Amino acid sequence: MTDATNQTREVSRLGLIVVALAALFWSAVSFVPPGPMHADEAVQWSLAKELSEGTPYSTHQDKFHGPTLATVLLISAKLTGTAPVDMTEHYLRSVVSIFLGLMAGAALILPGVGRSGRYATAAFVVLTGGCTPFGYYFVQEMLLVAGIVWGVASWMRAEQGPPASGWWSLSGVAFGFALACKVTAAAYLVLFLLALLVLRRFVPDRRWFGFGLGLIGAWVFFQSVGFTDFRGLATWWLQLARALGVASGRSEDTLLAVSLSPWGWAAAWLMVFALARGGFSRGAWRSRHEADLPCMVAGLVFLFHLALPYKTPWLLLLVFSLPLTIALPYLLVGRGFRVAALAPALVIVALMAKASLSSHSPTSDAVLRFQAQVARLAEAHGDKFFVAVDGGHYWPLPYYLRRYPVGYGDFPQAAKAPLRLIYATDASEPAVPGYGVSSLTLREGGDRYWVLVAKGHESVFIGK
Repeated sequence: MTDATNQTREVSRLGLIVVALAALFWSAVSFVPPGPMHADEAVQWSLAKELSEGTPYSTHQDKFHGPTLATVLLISAKLTGTAPVDMTEHYLRSVVSIFLGLMAGAALILPGVGRSGRYATAAFVVLTGGCTPFGYYFVQEMLLVAGIVWGVASWMRAEQGPPASGWWSLSGVAFGFALACKVTAAAYLVLFLLALLVLRRFVPDRRWFGFGLGLIGAWVFFQSVGFTDFRGLATWWLQLARALGVASGRSEDTLLAVSLSPWGWAAAWLMVFALARGGFSRGAWRSRHEADLPCMVAGLVFLFHLALPYKTPWLLLLVFSLPLTIALPYLLVGRGFRVAALAPALVIVALMAKASLSSHSPTSDAVLRFQAQVARLAEAHGDKFFVAVDGGHYWPLPYYLRRYPVGYGDFPQAAKAPLRLIYATDASEPAVPGYGVSSLTLREGGDRYWVLVAKGHESVFIGK
């Protein structure tokens, strides 16, 4: 049972003005020029590049995420005539920004709320990048979240129609798309169903058939790269097994939290929505409100990731985006004072959370200077130029060395490479005959390499 009063009133003019000003303020004070590619972004680019060269997704060594982002990038490459080696950081992130726009569009299909609230929310989402600093990153999470948001929004729209409504199938399609993006979506789907059990009455009718058909069909289509790689379906289960080990802390790839401050800010974010639902609106907590479903799903996702050892800020994108996109339109309805308090509160929490959310092992700006140095060295050597990289995790080197022949690991020609990178395991500088030595730090406190330049070309590399 929904709060009829909240559903029938429009957003006040004061509310619309405050929402617009809050979004514009965020855009003005939080804009930062794009930085170097994060390692996770570079991995996704590498997957797309190798798919474009004919490597099936199911045999790729880095198939630890779904093929959807790589497939979307290849479609974009076909439409724009852009080769993977010519894709700039801005190009890659622009592809993902399309899904930010799609996510914002989910607010437009919500039932029971006026157009002004829906359009104001959609604009707020786009202008603030989803109120997170990684809304434009070239990572699977943006596509995954867009799918989950559309799945929940389509379900809410379908509830206003008959069991035969096509919105049930669309909700399943959206969840299936998310499953093909990343196996984490399986946990989100379970938590969504759990929220439904708490807030809705289960009725076993044909809507579940439409939802399930859309879910399975979309997952098979996207996971098999448009029915071209059915082995990718088995790969999804391998991803799930690996994800269970990583999330539970039983894998060497588990990333433990350096700080829990991102989770603290996510909790504050959810608290703002809880106060808007029960405090600002003076609604009885036992009554059903349209904002309850997305907020409960976001809260369950938050608790799920909080309980697991594996923690990166990417995991909080759904916690921020789901209530923002789907709950906000319903909370903007009513008195201007409530809206005037809600929108600035969201912006304040998001701005204060920005530093901790964006500190997820960023790539050092030194990699951009290194890229320019390599270009000068390659021009001086001509066709005989190649690079040897020995040790480390490499990322995001494949992206920033994408225009040159590169050999990774130990191979016979490595000792003769004009440019060599040796992973630094300690502070002792190597002494290699025929080479000048400097260093390159990919991440502060992370991967560091010794850079060996063939004698006689040090000045070219340095730029003197």
